[in-house]
Amino acid sequence: MFSILLSAQESPDSLELIQTVILPNVLKTSFEKQLNTFSLRGGFLFNTSMNKLSLKVNENYYSTFVRSTTKSIRDEQSLAVLSSYLFSSDFSIGSEIINNIFSDSRKIEINQASVSNAVFFSQYLPMEKIYLTPFLGYTNNRQIGENDSGPVYGIEGLADELAVDEFIFLSQLKFRNEDISPRKNTLRNLQLVITNYFQPDVSNSITAGFIQNRKDFYFTADSLISQTFDVSNNIQSRTESNYLIQDRLIYNNLFDDFSLDLLGRLNFKSIDRDTRYRLNTLQSSSVFDTRIEEFRIELESTVAYSSDSFDALIRANYAEREEKHLTKRFEGIDESFFLERSESESNKNNVSLLASLSITSGWKISKRDYLSLNFFQSKLRYDTPSLDNNDDRDEILSIVRLKYSRFINSLFEAFITVEGTLSHVVYLFSDRSSNNNLNRILALTTGGSYKGKNISSMNSFTVSANYTVYDFEDINPNYRSFSYRQFTALDSSAVKIDKNLSLIFYGYAKLSEQGDLKWASFSTKPVRFNEELMAEPKASTQFAGFIFAAGARFFSLRTFKYDSEEKIIDSRYLSMGPICELTKTLGTDLFVRLIGWYEFITVNKIDQKEQTSLNLQMSWSF
Repeated sequence: MFSILLSAQESPDSLELIQTVILPNVLKTSFEKQLNTFSLRGGFLFNTSMNKLSLKVNENYYSTFVRSTTKSIRDEQSLAVLSSYLFSSDFSIGSEIINNIFSDSRKIEINQASVSNAVFFSQYLPMEKIYLTPFLGYTNNRQIGENDSGPVYGIEGLADELAVDEFIFLSQLKFRNEDISPRKNTLRNLQLVITNYFQPDVSNSITAGFIQNRKDFYFTADSLISQTFDVSNNIQSRTESNYLIQDRLIYNNLFDDFSLDLLGRLNFKSIDRDTRYRLNTLQSSSVFDTRIEEFRIELESTVAYSSDSFDALIRANYAEREEKHLTKRFEGIDESFFLERSESESNKNNVSLLASLSITSGWKISKRDYLSLNFFQSKLRYDTPSLDNNDDRDEILSIVRLKYSRFINSLFEAFITVEGTLSHVVYLFSDRSSNNNLNRILALTTGGSYKGKNISSMNSFTVSANYTVYDFEDINPNYRSFSYRQFTALDSSAVKIDKNLSLIFYGYAKLSEQGDLKWASFSTKPVRFNEELMAEPKASTQFAGFIFAAGARFFSLRTFKYDSEEKIIDSRYLSMGPICELTKTLGTDLFVRLIGWYEFITVNKIDQKEQTSLNLQMSWSF
């Protein structure tokens, strides 16, 4: 929530054939049925070594079935088999087979596609921690009825934390070509990280990277292109290029309890779109291809303080981004059409500036009292150079949260939290200034948690209010300020009857009201009221390593509208029925969980339908 750059990944892992880390074997599957949607996920990762022979198999499958007026099925499957034989400590050969399939029963542009690769490779270590892996193979690529095949070749390289004098080098190289005439897919990836440890607590890392990815896609050709070039599908090439340079300085134990982290990044990205078959006899602005260029500069500074009783972290971020949309010339088209398309694309140009400051702190007042404060402040300025684009705006966001916790004793903790949010959106041009609004959110939460030998319980109560005020609601009657207030009570408790039997309860109640707001007099006229109740009591028992729970599930939603000041019921939704849960854990290796419930659903006091919901999860590390 507080970081723009998040934690910077110094070197993205894009290598397929060079394996320096062996992941554990795992088998996972899950099935879920919610309403009319059925989802099935499955996959496994298997690694094994027999003397000098190693094998890795990775399979993933995902399927979604939606049953409505029209049934739709979407399937995605990927299989990768990697094997290698070690002739010596610095030389091995191997093969990789990859098969990816995508299908969608809906009539979309690309609803059927598959990619199959078979490559042979050799891996050579010219020196310790340096890997070179050239590869050569064959690929078949299918899209919307078109089958293309051809050679696939390239090289992967890795310098895995290579120490040279006072520097540590981490570098990745990937060069890949797929010549599947009439299409061509390419990948160029070069990452370099140089780290220098001046002292044990002081380090500086410089990162440079270049990634270029080209993909050719089929799309349905219009009748004129089909007749002229004798093709049923046209081809569009999308080439994305990224250039990155970054510097990061980390200074731990600065003035004993302080640490400092400075980060700067420059990034340039371009996206080129090129259409294979075009006609200059068609005088139109739509025949031109386009290019997008984006330049971004990001700065981040973090100061952290840590002591026995007080912790604090202050982070400041600054980012500028400029995006340009360009039109590529096409010989034979009248200049007026080029100027028309150029103007249309340039209307999308924009420049944005985002600055933020965040503070996270915690103070251990005493052995029983703890106070935490979170603060976040940001400002976004979004400008569009074109006079025809009126999306210029400023946005300010402020969030503050204060939480006080007190441990009454070793079993019970009580807390109270106050949180406030203020956001203001201002459009600079009168065309859109009717959207200008100021949003205020206030929330107060109190509760506690109890953990005893046989009883555990967590309860919280929240009152929140959301006030949105439009700046010019008096001028534009379509924009009216409104309020949204809500009370939420939540309870999660468990009572242990004996060694193998427990009673478990989870439930909540939400009461919310929406109304028209007059901020000047701070008065509201309610227009809608919602009442939402949910309860799930269960009894749980253990037997032979299994945990079995059974109970009931109740959910009710009632909505009200207002006639003058009187609440009138508008709709009712009621769902109730039995629920069962089965869980099996065997150490940390095997996990199985099955949850199912049957619902008797009533809408507006009329029995509508009965429905089954099911969720199955299984994971086995072997």
